[in-house]
Amino acid sequence: MNKANLVLGQTLEKSQNSNENITQFNSLTPLSNIVYKPIKIDGREILKVAAIAGQEIQGSSNTFPLNIRVRLYEKNLRQTIKNCFDADTLKLTLEVLEKQTLVFASDAEELKNQELIAITDLDAQIHGISREDLANQIIGFIRDALIRSQRERQPDYLFRQILISTGIILALILLSFLISIWQKYYFNKYQKLKKLIESLKLSYPQIDELRNYQQLSIVKPELNFGQKQQLIWEQQQDKNSFFRSLLQVTHIIIWLYGISWILGNFPYSRWLQILLLSDAMVLTIIIGTYLIIRISPVIINWFAINSFQRLETETSVQRTVSRAITFSHTLQGIVIFILVFLGIIWIFQKLNIPLVLVLVAVGIISLTVSLGGHNLVKDIISGILILREDQYAIGDLIDLDYTMGYVEDMNFRVTQLRDAGGRLTTIPNSKISTIHNLTKDWASIDLKIKVNLDTNLSQALKLIKKVNNELITDTNWGDKILDYASILAVNSVSQMEVEITIRVKTRPRKQWNVAREFCYRLKQNFERENIAVNATITSKYKI
Repeated sequence: MNKANLVLGQTLEKSQNSNENITQFNSLTPLSNIVYKPIKIDGREILKVAAIAGQEIQGSSNTFPLNIRVRLYEKNLRQTIKNCFDADTLKLTLEVLEKQTLVFASDAEELKNQELIAITDLDAQIHGISREDLANQIIGFIRDALIRSQRERQPDYLFRQILISTGIILALILLSFLISIWQKYYFNKYQKLKKLIESLKLSYPQIDELRNYQQLSIVKPELNFGQKQQLIWEQQQDKNSFFRSLLQVTHIIIWLYGISWILGNFPYSRWLQILLLSDAMVLTIIIGTYLIIRISPVIINWFAINSFQRLETETSVQRTVSRAITFSHTLQGIVIFILVFLGIIWIFQKLNIPLVLVLVAVGIISLTVSLGGHNLVKDIISGILILREDQYAIGDLIDLDYTMGYVEDMNFRVTQLRDAGGRLTTIPNSKISTIHNLTKDWASIDLKIKVNLDTNLSQALKLIKKVNNELITDTNWGDKILDYASILAVNSVSQMEVEITIRVKTRPRKQWNVAREFCYRLKQNFERENIAVNATITSKYKI
């Protein structure tokens, strides 16, 4: 028996004698008080050894008998392999002592009774058999493991594994090249969709005007779909992003698997393979959560698009579509936050971190955010109220007194406005107080029509009503006008002209185009009757 094992035996004896209630490990030690750890050769487990939990070796603070035993036995096994024993004559023998059974290795050449491991009653207890039976079982496993480890260190075996590893690397490079081509294909499609969506957003104020003058040939035909088409394109864009993310994850998984395969081909690096794959479940949770986050916008937009089937016959389709797009954008942020939170909780659970500590940490972070980021909380609350009360939605034209534009995007924290000059303004929701929505439910615009002082007013009013009737009965314009134009009054009379004011009520965001068309037709009718006219579209909003 060597000196290291004598020290270990004395340590175990002292630890046993320190507990008066323990006289025989195999009968009196509860399994809940036993800790165990595997002994490995080149990363392969051959046996689990045990010790009583919480016992420390005297004079060696924070050093447990279990760790000492594992390091000692693995060192003995590595030394035996290093001695280059004769595999054909390798023989393992047992020596039974009172407290443990020793396993020795020897061969017909230089290896003489090399001590490998010592089996105790605690070891037998965790395996559920007697110490004698356990010793007889594992000597065959140890012998096979030693012979296999020696064979894996032979030059011919290493050369063969190098060839296999080279083939794996070449295959990984080929797969990476194919994936990169596929990623480039999806990225080009993503860029095209992005340009279409941007052009559609910038064209909202001009879509109806282009349609009025039959100039749609200069823009994409899909612009006719307006916001509904935007949501469809956004879903295609989200699908594209998901597939690109899936390719990225596949790329990473392929390389991780290939590298771990290569590491496992060699006995010297197999421990790295085990280390790489030890937290495979955590990596799976991270990848799964990431992919679910990437697919969630596609699912949300899918529900929004399918809802259009039920909205086609409703009178408030345009408004409902705007709200659907708005809720789709904001809901994506909520879903992503929830998924990330659940993923973190799951990871902590797999890492055996108590859930109570996680929830306490989340509570502290939430309290810190609420105290230090009260503006953020106000923004979120204001955003929730804006959505709930339907104050405005994506695609609406709003005036906030200090700025005005189309709502290009919004979430619970900020609102983004795009003005007629293309400038994008980002406003925290808590800073929004007074809102003038020009595109909700209905809209109207005043027309000031000036005629000469000697003009026959009855004839002029008759022509105004004629133009109004033509627009309402026109197939291209009738659906945009909600009611007949109201002649408010003769607004003023001067030495040179008479001013007549009329008001046109239209669908949201159609008022300017309707007013322009009204002025255009009115000018043609007045010219046929030789009436000079000066029509002005009166509005504080110049779109």
